[in-house]
Amino acid sequence: MPMTQGSTENSLLRLHNPVVQGTCFYLDGFPALKEGKEWQASLREFIEVKGTLGMTTNQTLFRQLLETGVLDGRLRLFKTQGLSAEAVYQTLYNEAATEAARLFSAVHAHWPSEGRVSQEASALLTELDPLVREVQRIAQAMRGFGSFTKIPNLKVGPRAIRQAVAGGHVQPNITLVFSDRHYLDTVEGYLLGLQDWVEKKAGSPAGIYSVNSLFVSRVDRVADPLIEEAAAQDERLRLLKGKVAVAQAKIIYRMFEAIFLGKLFADPEGLYADAEGQVMRERMTRLSGLYARLARAGAQPQRLLIASSGVKSDQPYSALLYVLPFLGPWCANTMPEPTLEAICRFAASISEEQAGALRQRNLMSEPLPAIPTDIQPREEWDRILLLTPQQRRCDEIAELTPDFILREARDRVFAPRGTSLRQIGDALRDKGAESFTADERATLELIQTKLRQL
Repeated sequence: MPMTQGSTENSLLRLHNPVVQGTCFYLDGFPALKEGKEWQASLREFIEVKGTLGMTTNQTLFRQLLETGVLDGRLRLFKTQGLSAEAVYQTLYNEAATEAARLFSAVHAHWPSEGRVSQEASALLTELDPLVREVQRIAQAMRGFGSFTKIPNLKVGPRAIRQAVAGGHVQPNITLVFSDRHYLDTVEGYLLGLQDWVEKKAGSPAGIYSVNSLFVSRVDRVADPLIEEAAAQDERLRLLKGKVAVAQAKIIYRMFEAIFLGKLFADPEGLYADAEGQVMRERMTRLSGLYARLARAGAQPQRLLIASSGVKSDQPYSALLYVLPFLGPWCANTMPEPTLEAICRFAASISEEQAGALRQRNLMSEPLPAIPTDIQPREEWDRILLLTPQQRRCDEIAELTPDFILREARDRVFAPRGTSLRQIGDALRDKGAESFTADERATLELIQTKLRQL
């Protein structure tokens, strides 16, 4: 497999910057079955032709694979063995995730931080000790392959992260993160786990890789209707639609830089001037010091991974709304197949000079253009977003900082309606956990049904 930036004209490797583990694109879920091809053949094409660097899975995505019938042969075998639906689920899910990881093995051998497939812990486990055991079971089952074990940001999530990492051999993908508070809670769990691991003299943390998955599109699906309601009194507020989740991600990236890169956390709009904000800033300082000590022992930065980056069908936005603003160092993005195809088309549409410039650019740290996010044609958003600050000045296009966007949303949209972005994040986390639980139960029921019928 070629590992050069320009291996094919639409390869996403044209945008990848491996020196700083930046601009990495992952597939969310098993590839759809197309034209009689097995999903493995489609995944191989995503890797070898399109430059996909990893893959994530969860209960919902595994159930979708199960529903296609491609695993029915294995189910017939399990039926003769009298295995329970739970045992069949664990075995089949691990087999599928491991098979995907095997296909990424060349990528992983070339770049140890990449070529990883995420397998998620059971959504039915919400207590600390059972969840930790499940995480360790999955990590053990996928040892020898490039993998992440997804640990959900439940109420016990930060403690589960700490215990699982301290136990060793867990490469965590922290999921169900929807707010800045979630981010700090889970980063703290991760770093304390690394500290425990080092203090036990269990080994070097250099071989432990981790990503923290921040969900974006679902935040805007809640925020946008509130903005539309507030815009009835002030039309200018409509400019905030489709920008709140992106702005929050950019602030959280700033937190990442403060903790893992030792940069000063800037707060020009006073978003963290209240009591809770001051506590969060103190935590950042403390976590930065903790990571600095761990880095001397070989610890890697925990990358920020943008999740839920596909634009939903009811969102009138560019397909790349939650992709292009997040190009930059130490960033990964996991997306559904249609979004991955869209970013491949984008990669094919630009020159090598443009691709080279984007490899070196940090859009994560840039403001957004002060234009409607639902501008038509939709590709116009992409074009204006990618203008350099100098080009925007020449074209007289104003900019909105993420701090301004979040301050306006806080003061003029959320607070008057008795909510906040953090409360929205908590509700989305809980809803997401409930959804994964329901999907896992539905998967077990599907397995039971198939075992009876096959």
